[in-house]
Amino acid sequence: MSTRIELALEQTGDGETTARAADTPGHDGPGVGRTAVADGFRAPVVVALSGPLSEITAHLLVSRLCEALRDHGAVVVDLSGVRLTHSGAVYAFAEAASRAGEWPEIRLALAAPDATMATLLVSSRVAQRVPVHPDVASAAAHLDERPELVRSFWHFQVDPRAPGEARGHVRRVCARWTVDEEAREAAEIVVTELVTNAVEHAASTSVVEVERREHIFRLTVRDFDLAPLPAVHLPAPSSPRGRGLAMVAAVASAWGVEAHRDGKTVWAEMRTD
Repeated sequence: MSTRIELALEQTGDGETTARAADTPGHDGPGVGRTAVADGFRAPVVVALSGPLSEITAHLLVSRLCEALRDHGAVVVDLSGVRLTHSGAVYAFAEAASRAGEWPEIRLALAAPDATMATLLVSSRVAQRVPVHPDVASAAAHLDERPELVRSFWHFQVDPRAPGEARGHVRRVCARWTVDEEAREAAEIVVTELVTNAVEHAASTSVVEVERREHIFRLTVRDFDLAPLPAVHLPAPSSPRGRGLAMVAAVASAWGVEAHRDGKTVWAEMRTD
């Protein structure tokens, strides 16, 4: 039988929020450690929410869901007792999934018996990141299925080891997310070139973000270099450097550069099965 945690979201008169978590009799409560592993995955816990889901209580909800996901790995959120008071508060579920870690180590699903709530979760695209089901039993039964959108990100320092570390992370998530070999190899080339550029040319820390949706594996590298945006060019044959973006353009199905006031983001997409 699954662990069940009752989590009451409450808003006080002065605008502060509190949460009251109560254990269901006979079950473990929050903070008791990880649940048992079965068939390679931990059995899910059910977090039964009650009370107002607002802009204010959403911040608390993100924190508590992250805690539950990190403790238990797999969580089904029962929304039958929730009163939604602000439509934007539903993004708390996607934010919690992103903050807590990578799928499949972190798995989150929602049980939304109310049709209006379920429709909002779909139209807001939260359901792409956190699958929505009509009841707890259905959500638990499908919890091991990869969501429509999975995402991860990493931070790197100005360090000559950063390109290799980034490549290792990309290789690992491609295996977990069933990205085909051709797309994986292209993604490894892209992340190596872009993080190398951040380290050697921009002398900047970088943030690498990857996501898989449908038949696309997308990779972005954000740096904090204030130099003009780069352009693709083929260097002289004798030059040992300068081929980074040309390599990205050669192996990616699409790519581009976005400017920011404090740097830039280079993105690339690879088609996958």
